[in-house]
Amino acid sequence: MSRTWFPRPSAGAGAVVAGAGAVAVGASLANALGYVLTVAGARLLGPEEFGAFGALLALVIVGNVAALAVQATSASATARRETVTSTVRSGVALSGIVGAGMAALSPLVAAFLQLSSVVPALAAAVAIAALTATAPALGVIQGRERFRTLAVLVAGQAGLRVAGGLAGMAVRPTAAGALVGIAIGLLLAAVAAWFVARPPIGGATRRATGAAVRSTLASGGMLLGFVILSNADVVLARHVLSAQDSGLYAAGSVFTKIAFWLPQFVPLVAFPALTDPRRRRGAVRLGLLTVLGCGGILVAGATVLAGPAVAIVAGSEYEDLTPWVGGFTALGALLAVAQLLVYARLASGDRLTTGVIWVVLGSYVAIVELTAHGLGGVLYPALCAAGLVVVFGLLRERATATDTTVFTGNP
Repeated sequence: MSRTWFPRPSAGAGAVVAGAGAVAVGASLANALGYVLTVAGARLLGPEEFGAFGALLALVIVGNVAALAVQATSASATARRETVTSTVRSGVALSGIVGAGMAALSPLVAAFLQLSSVVPALAAAVAIAALTATAPALGVIQGRERFRTLAVLVAGQAGLRVAGGLAGMAVRPTAAGALVGIAIGLLLAAVAAWFVARPPIGGATRRATGAAVRSTLASGGMLLGFVILSNADVVLARHVLSAQDSGLYAAGSVFTKIAFWLPQFVPLVAFPALTDPRRRRGAVRLGLLTVLGCGGILVAGATVLAGPAVAIVAGSEYEDLTPWVGGFTALGALLAVAQLLVYARLASGDRLTTGVIWVVLGSYVAIVELTAHGLGGVLYPALCAAGLVVVFGLLRERATATDTTVFTGNP
C-alpha cells in the first residue's frame, strides 16, 4: 500500500499523515539548512567575498529550474505508470547540456560579477549540473509516492550541500572555496539518490529521448517564469529604491520567504495525485485548504506580533519595517498558493499558463520600473501579480475540471 497524502481508496488516514508529515519535515529541514549556510557565509567570509557568494547562490537557484522541470516530468511519467526510461535519459542529457553551457559562460559570469577568478563560476556550473542529474531519481521516488524516502533524500541533499560549503569555507574562506565544497556535496547527493532510486536508463530510443527533452523544456518555461516572478521583487527593490528602503525591503522579504517555503511540502506530495484524473480534484482542494490555512495563520500571527518579529528576524534598526510585515507575509502566502496551482497546471500539461506567467512578470517589472516609490511601490504590485496568477490558476482549474483529455501524455 502506498503512503500518500492524497491516497487511493485503499489508503487510510495514517498514510495521509505519514506521507505529508515526512515530506514536511524533510523540506523544512532542507530550508533550515539553507539558512544555516547563508548565515555561516556571512560570518566566515568578508563583505566582498560574501557578496560574490550570495550572487552565485542566486545563480544556482535560477539554474535549479532545470532540475525542477526534470523532476516534475519524471514524477508525472512515473505516477501515470508510463515508461520512464526516455524521461530519465533526457534528464541526464539536460544535466550535461546545462552544465556544459554554464561552464562555457563562466568567464562572462566571472566578469559580470567581478570575481577574481573563474573557479567559483565553474563550481556553480557543476553544482547546477549535479542538481539536474539528481532530479530524475527524485522524480521517480516522488512518482512512486515513496514520500519518506523522498524526505530523506531532499534533506540529505541539503545536508551534503551545506556540509560541503562549510568544509570549503573552512579550507579556504572565499566564495571559490564555498562553491567548490557545495558542488562536491551535490555530486555526492546525486550518487546517493541514484543508488536509492535506481531509475531505468537503458533501452530508450533517440526519438523518445528527444521528445522527453522537449517536454521537460516546456515544463521548464513555466517553472522559470514562476521562479523569476517569486524572486523579482527583491532585485527590483535594490534597483529602484534608495539604499535604506532597499535594505528594509530585503529584510521584509525574509517574512515572504518564510510564508512561501513553509507549505513547500504540499506540491511535492500532491503532484502524483494531480496527474491522476480520479484524484486530481480532491488533491487540488485539500492542497488549497492546507496552503491557505497555513498562510492565513502566518499572516495573522505576523500582523499581531509584527514588532517582536522584526526585532528577532532583522534587529531593532529595522523598526520602520513593522507596519509592512503583514503585507510581506501575505505576499509569501499568495505565492505559495500560486505555486500549488502552477504545479497543478504543469501536471495537466497546460501550456497557456506559461504565457500568462511571463506576461504577468513583464507587466510587474514595467510597473515597478515606471512608478515605484517607497516599499509599497514594489510590494503592492507584487501582491497584485501573485494574486493574478492565483485567480488565473483557479479559473483554469474550474474550466478543465471535467476535461480528462489534458491528462494524456507527458506535461
